[in-house]
Amino acid sequence: MTETRFRPFWFFPAVLACAALIAALSFGIWGMGSEGFLHVTRYTARLAFLIFLIAFSAGALAQLFPSDGTRWLRRNRRYTGLSFALAHFIHLLALTGFFLSIGEVPGMVTIIGGGLAYVFVALMALTSNDWSQRTLGPVLWRRLHLVGSYYIWLIFMRSYLARLASETPPEPKIIFAITAALGFAALGLRIAAWAKKRRKSAPAAA
Repeated sequence: MTETRFRPFWFFPAVLACAALIAALSFGIWGMGSEGFLHVTRYTARLAFLIFLIAFSAGALAQLFPSDGTRWLRRNRRYTGLSFALAHFIHLLALTGFFLSIGEVPGMVTIIGGGLAYVFVALMALTSNDWSQRTLGPVLWRRLHLVGSYYIWLIFMRSYLARLASETPPEPKIIFAITAALGFAALGLRIAAWAKKRRKSAPAAA
């Protein structure tokens, strides 16, 4: 009863408000042309990445650092994930606007690699409900969300590491160093949680 009453639907208007603020500031400072779209694209991507990291590490945080706050994050991981999907599709709209504004088409590697990430985002969002979980079964549902989440993590990290390694990054390298570090920290939390769970189950198996 408590979970039903306090589902955090406010996540979604909060994401929309953040995206609207990003768009207003970007277009207000850099104009409605390609430069404005470029900045909307950058900052909506980072908004989506931060939300993704929360969803990606929620279970690990609750296992490693149990508290009311971390348990709340794990309990509402579905809504965090759906909020990420919303933010990431807003980013896709901004990215489409950017390429239209410069009259170019992204390369095939970007289309295929990034496109597959969006396929996973869509599938995970569409199956983030009790009916889909029952229909797919726990094993298939978990595999979809596990593979999808790690693929999305990989796409984000590939992007940030490539810019970090570039001789002419579009922004100061410290930005990409921080985002990459956050991504690896989230991965480290998941590995540590997996190792802790494995240690706990080892004596029972023996």
